[in-house]
This record gives sequence, structure tokens and C-alpha cells, in this order.
Amino acid sequence: MRAYVLRRLLLFPVILFAVSVITFSLIRLLPGDAAVARLGAAGAQCDTCFEQVRKELGLDKSKPEQYWIWLKDAIRGDFGLSTSTRTEVSPELRHRLWTTLQLGILAIVFTLLIGIPVGAVSAVRAGSPSDYLLRFFSILGLSVPNFWIGTLVVFMPVIWWGWTPVKDWVDLTDDPGQHFLLLLLPAVVLSISGAAYVARITRSAMLEALSSDHVRTARAKGLWERAVIMRHVLRNSMLTLLTVVGLQFGVILGGSVIIESIFAVPGIGAWIVTAVNNRDYQIVQGVTVVFAAWFLLITLLTDVLYAWVDPRIRY
Repeated sequence: MRAYVLRRLLLFPVILFAVSVITFSLIRLLPGDAAVARLGAAGAQCDTCFEQVRKELGLDKSKPEQYWIWLKDAIRGDFGLSTSTRTEVSPELRHRLWTTLQLGILAIVFTLLIGIPVGAVSAVRAGSPSDYLLRFFSILGLSVPNFWIGTLVVFMPVIWWGWTPVKDWVDLTDDPGQHFLLLLLPAVVLSISGAAYVARITRSAMLEALSSDHVRTARAKGLWERAVIMRHVLRNSMLTLLTVVGLQFGVILGGSVIIESIFAVPGIGAWIVTAVNNRDYQIVQGVTVVFAAWFLLITLLTDVLYAWVDPRIRY
């Protein structure tokens, strides 16, 4: 196991390097650049001003040189200065990443709390009216986009009751209770599609386990049905669930881009939307690399948990 983890960790720098190169190249393929976004269309007509801003932002250098300068600073944990606000990216990134991770972890909790029981009940009562009803809502949760649900959740209370769930942001250190209340609604909205997917995967995995020989043996021995379901059926379905949850965490982090903008959560998602519009290269590159590193850690942790759940697995 140690050798496997070490090999995976040694691959991290290679993957992150490739991600940084691709991000650096793609963001510069967009029309316009940071200087145009900063000066505006009218300001960009002034050649002297335009060249001065490009020099200030380091855009007058060649593309390989720009990347080399960014890479040297990024290795030290310094993602440079924002090209639009001229503030340090790294401190802002750490603060916003913490907010986004709170939202993501809370969304994963709701995903599991909703998805696993729904899938388990649907599997145990396969073919019954409750099974069809739960499967209907699972398909509905997969079909309806999160951003559409979030938009309805924000605007319908305003139209019906003149009340909005979007409030002024409160940091965790200022008021923990109010802070988590503000995260509660976007986390629930963000977890709907994930919970529906987990429910369907749980149902399929448990149906396969229910027809296995060891479950029939456990029932033949006279074990309580609850013990059979919890110890022999649900536990043997955990490998599939671990894979799904690990992937869903990456999906939730990506989906937070829209949900944070809708609910005015000051996380990385809303920040990177503004950065792309402003052609803020430093923010986009820093956020992409950090997200990639986090996803690599989650997938590694998922693989390690495989061996813990099923001792037969060896790497």
C-alpha cells in the first residue's frame, strides 16, 4: 500500500504541470486579454496606455517566459497578483477555498443522508409502489439542473411572499450559526442531483448483493433481516458507493461555480466567473491548479479506502 500511495503522489506534480500548461494556453486563446479588460474598449485605443498596462501586467513578455515566471512563483505557493485588482491571489484563494470546501462537504453530507436511505429502501422494496415512487424522484433529481432549482429557490419566495433566502454573508468566525444557515440552502440544492445518482447506484448495488450466495446463507442461518441488510448487503455495496462519492465531490466542486453565484456565496466559484470575464489569468490558473490538486487527493483517498472496506483488495 505504501508503495502504491508513493507512486500516486509522485504522479501528482506531473499531472498538475500538465493541467497548468493546458490552463495557461486555453485562457489566452480567449478573445482580448487582461489589458483590454482592464482599460476597456475605449482605453485600449490609446496605444501608449495599452502598452504601459501590458508591461505592468507582464504581458509584453513571450508566452513561455510568462509561464516560467508564473510556475516559479506557484511552486512557492505564490500565485502572483490579480491582473484586474492588483491584489495577492494566494490569500484570497485560501479564504475562498475554505468557504467552497465547507459548501462541498455539507453538500456531500446531504448527498449521503438522502441518497443512501432512498436507494436502500428502493432496493429492499423492489417492485413495490414505494420503489417506483422513489425511482421516479431519483430520475427527476437527475434530470433537473441544479442551477434551475437554485434559481427557483431564490426567486419564487420573492414573488410569492416578498422574502429572499439570499442574505448578507457572515463569516464562520463572526457567527457560526448564521454562517451555516447561509450554507444550508445552497448545499441542499447542490446535493439534489448527487443524491439522486447515489440512490440509483445504491439500489443497483444492493439488488446485486441481495441475490448473492452469502446473503441467502445469512438468511438461512436465521439472522434478522435488518442485520442481513446492514452487515451483508449494504456493506458489500460500499465499494461502488465510494467510487461514486469520490467522483461526486469533484462534480460538486465544479457545480459550486453556478450555485455560489446564485446564492451570493463568496467562494471560489463566483470568484472564478468574474476572473474569466476579466481575463484575470492569475486567478484562473491558481484556482484550476488547486481544484486539480484537491481532486487528485480525493481520488487517492477513495482508492485507499477500498482496501479498508474490502481487505481482499491489494495494491
